[in-house]
Amino acid sequence: MTRPRVPANREPPAGSLERRALALWPRLDRSALRRCNHDPARIAALVSRRTSLPPESILEVLLMPAVTDADVATWFG
Repeated sequence: MTRPRVPANREPPAGSLERRALALWPRLDRSALRRCNHDPARIAALVSRRTSLPPESILEVLLMPAVTDADVATWFG
């Protein structure tokens, strides 16, 4: 399996990927997540073993920009 590349402009701050992964998949093994060393592709591979989503989709979910309260007010009125 080839590892998808993460564009440099979409690289989130360190630690936010782990927090987001744990928020979305709360039963992830924290020690295995720490061994991923903030690598989005490795986190996606870890999560893909526990879900039916492909690693590419997991990467997209993990690398989505954060939504602010102003964005929510704009989108949903």
